[in-house]
Amino acid sequence: MVISLEDFRAFYRSKFPYERIRPQQVKMMEKIFHSIKNRRNLIVEAPTGVGKTLSYLLPTIYFAERGKRTIILTETIDQQERILEELNALRPNLKISFIMGKNNFICKAKGSKADGLFCKLNRRCLHRPNRRKRCICGTEKEPVRIGEDIKYFCPFCICDYQKSKIECLEGDILVMNNSIFYHLKEEIDANRETEIIICDEAHKLEKSIRNSATIEINPEVALRRLRAMAYHFAPALVKKYLERLRGKYSNLDGDSLKSYERDFWSIVHNYLSRRVDIEGCKDTILYYGEMILETPEGKAVILGTLLDGYYQIRDIRDRILSFEENKELEREELRFKVDNEALMYLEYYYVSQKKLPDMSLTDFLDRVKNLEIIDDNFVIYRSGQSLLCVPVLVSSYLKRLYGDATVIHCSATIGNLKIHGLKTGVESFDPLVLDSPFPKDRRRIIALKDGVNMKYGGDWTIKRERANENIFKLLRSAEANTLVLFRSFEDLQSAYNYLLDRASELKRKIFCYHPDMDGREANLLKERFEKEGGVLLATGRFAEGVDIPGEALTMVIIDSLPFPVPTPILNREQRLVKERLLRKGVDPRTAHWQSFLMTSFHIMASTVIQMIGRLIRTEKDYGVVVIQDRRFYQWVGEEMRRRGYLKDDYVSMSLRSALEYIPRFLSRFRNY
Repeated sequence: MVISLEDFRAFYRSKFPYERIRPQQVKMMEKIFHSIKNRRNLIVEAPTGVGKTLSYLLPTIYFAERGKRTIILTETIDQQERILEELNALRPNLKISFIMGKNNFICKAKGSKADGLFCKLNRRCLHRPNRRKRCICGTEKEPVRIGEDIKYFCPFCICDYQKSKIECLEGDILVMNNSIFYHLKEEIDANRETEIIICDEAHKLEKSIRNSATIEINPEVALRRLRAMAYHFAPALVKKYLERLRGKYSNLDGDSLKSYERDFWSIVHNYLSRRVDIEGCKDTILYYGEMILETPEGKAVILGTLLDGYYQIRDIRDRILSFEENKELEREELRFKVDNEALMYLEYYYVSQKKLPDMSLTDFLDRVKNLEIIDDNFVIYRSGQSLLCVPVLVSSYLKRLYGDATVIHCSATIGNLKIHGLKTGVESFDPLVLDSPFPKDRRRIIALKDGVNMKYGGDWTIKRERANENIFKLLRSAEANTLVLFRSFEDLQSAYNYLLDRASELKRKIFCYHPDMDGREANLLKERFEKEGGVLLATGRFAEGVDIPGEALTMVIIDSLPFPVPTPILNREQRLVKERLLRKGVDPRTAHWQSFLMTSFHIMASTVIQMIGRLIRTEKDYGVVVIQDRRFYQWVGEEMRRRGYLKDDYVSMSLRSALEYIPRFLSRFRNY
């Protein structure tokens, strides 16, 4: 088939679903066309309103119809579903596949949410492809090629997750999230090589892959499952004592949980002490399997195995808690091992009976084993009750996953394209930065000259009181629906209490995001604010992806610049960058500054442009962004402009001037 710019132009003009194509869309579509044709990677920053999804879908369809298989990555299921809707609306004659994580499916074998470890242990599962040509339901199975292997599946009995994987094997366009890409890309490419990878919301890619590769070891999760299993398998006499014990504890947290746990396993130990050899119980289960579980002696053998597991996992917990928090550990300090394979077998048996959605004990044991194979790229440290093993650089993982494909990253707010490319494995690329299609005179970014310097350190209470007062004055003056964004929940809570005390003067509803809110609750909070108006207090994490158009949001206040708290992983990354620069002959002082800019500053600046981007979502939107932290006026704003993070101009003014200016500016556009 012909592949030329003239042919592509005729294609997208005939397929474009709207009357008018924006100049930015033409530029983006044609740049993507040239990148794919010439096998050049591309990083695109396309501000909100450009129509970037449609701008990469049309080139995707064009090349897919010419045999080039494409993977489209994004972060959320909502965004994946929107991409699918737009793809289907364009009606391409192609195989389009969509795959989600396994826990979004129902496991037909156990009748509850699917779990990867359960599937792995359930080797005789009848609901996935195997070598049998006839299903137990009597249906003649259909063949499927998986690499060099031929297997067979029943179209009626196959589980939905396996069905999605089969569809992906031969799909022309595959839509998935970043985590699935990390875990399944090589499996999905068993039959066809992916030639194009398009990553939407690319600013989230590094964090997603890092989270996917992180090993978190939390013994409390495993110990909680052990107690649940012990109660389930315990004979009636032991259950009676355990129930009586539970009645003595109204709350299970802190010291009370430790006491309860100790008394719980003492009851189990006392019951077993004259009945079985606790050390030998695990071997008995592995040798006899289900035969012993169904006998009268089976319950004691099970409890003995669980008690042995408790002793070993308790020791791991105590070892982890002995480490200092947020201090990098050496791998030699992590000689953890649980010598009890029967625990996995017992949990599989337990989960099958109870139809539970996860295998948290087996997952813990699996993670402990993975400690043996981590390399020097990982930073290991204690955080709370958990041990975290976090990869510092994810670029090597992504390079391996990209293979020889042409890679295209798109986002509304990438910031510094060069640093983004280095961190996400796209070191050689063509850049494309598009202008916003919306009038720039409808938004103002204001840097307060006399805001509070919110740098860590100093007297936090005094800083916080002054910042709260500034926020209150801005809110009272503007009388606008406002989103106030904070660096931490501690800052947020302080401001919330201050505003509640002065609510009668503010005369606006106050909505507050809480750390224990899940996604559904956070979305309901956003909808209430959008409907009723007022002031919404939140952290930057909540704000990412929030879409509140029109009069529902006309002011955003950034309380403090979100520089990350130093952690072992951040310190290691800065050290690696600095060492690399020193090897290139950069002087130590400059190397230190550059390493800061590429790590802490990059995280902060990328978050700030996300915060600013909450305001103008449609061409009719208008509003003001006020940055209260004085560091933005002093040096950060100019550095962000110089390094390509901030594309818009900003104005600096005193708080008094801002209190006069903001109402006048908003009144120019306000619909009364």
